[in-house]
Amino acid sequence: MKRLYMVILVSFGIGLLISGCGNAGESPKDVLSKYLDASLHGRIIEAYEYVSQKDKAVTAVDAYVKKNSMGKNIFAESFTAKISYKIDEITVKGNEAGAKVIINMPDFRVMFSDVMGAAFLSAFSGAKDEDIAITMVEKYKDKEVPMTITRQSYEMIKETDGWKVFLDLEKQEKVTTLLEEAKQLLKEKKLKGALKKYEEVLELDSEEVTAKSRKSELTKAIAGFEEKQVYINKVKLYDFIAKYFSTYREEKTPGVTFKIKNAGDKTLKKVKVTVYFKDASNNIIAENDYLPVLVNEYSFGDSKPLKPNYIWQMEQGKFYTAKSVPSEWQEGNAVAKITDIEIED
Repeated sequence: MKRLYMVILVSFGIGLLISGCGNAGESPKDVLSKYLDASLHGRIIEAYEYVSQKDKAVTAVDAYVKKNSMGKNIFAESFTAKISYKIDEITVKGNEAGAKVIINMPDFRVMFSDVMGAAFLSAFSGAKDEDIAITMVEKYKDKEVPMTITRQSYEMIKETDGWKVFLDLEKQEKVTTLLEEAKQLLKEKKLKGALKKYEEVLELDSEEVTAKSRKSELTKAIAGFEEKQVYINKVKLYDFIAKYFSTYREEKTPGVTFKIKNAGDKTLKKVKVTVYFKDASNNIIAENDYLPVLVNEYSFGDSKPLKPNYIWQMEQGKFYTAKSVPSEWQEGNAVAKITDIEIED
């Protein structure tokens, strides 16, 4: 669903950032009008002729067409005619010009919300994006399409053969590269590295939506992580025992018991304990995770948060099993660490 939405934005958003050609005698407004008209109607090669030489030096026509052209697209066929624009203002200073454009186009956010059922269809039944596209087009075939007005600014420069639209594709390429690098760093859980990449993006484009949103989220996440790392030292694990226990079902079941004390001043709604099991040579050969404290929307039973100065322990006679521990484990040879916590808001 998200990919389909991006396809629409590329068709009708990035399309507005394509380019146009112009004769030496034409005004900036004339050139920009041709540029917008070609872009809005998907004539990408024609639009490319209006791009500045600086942009063309960064992106050749083939790469430009590949990046901006969506080919035969059901949205383009159904909704392009509904898009209109008005050049509201042109300011010329020597060989440079700035323009402000008002664009009236279908509000795809509202349309997606209106057909949200199709999103679930895609997510849970394997429906293709094309099927969702057809559903949307059919829904609005005899219905008024919601519209939205956006305002965009354009830069133009005067070259030897006339005015051209300057898209600053070099900056766009840098932004795209930085966003991809940030995405990869997030996958690797390198939050500070990803944050730095988003900050670099915003230095190039202070209004880049993804970078602004991710920077805010990461700043909070990093602050929370650092607070957690400091507080985790105040959560004490003690009376740890790792051995073979006897039950009415089995005489020899590997397991562990321990206690946890919250020696800090905050309430915890999650405490994760990892136990590392070792062989006779003191090599770690297995590990098990346990969540003695876990309170969330899915919690049930007697799950309770661990308040300041409170102690958690298992019921008398009970223990955590570790049945996956291999027979090479040397009984008693194990260490337990608190590996994660979550502080209550």
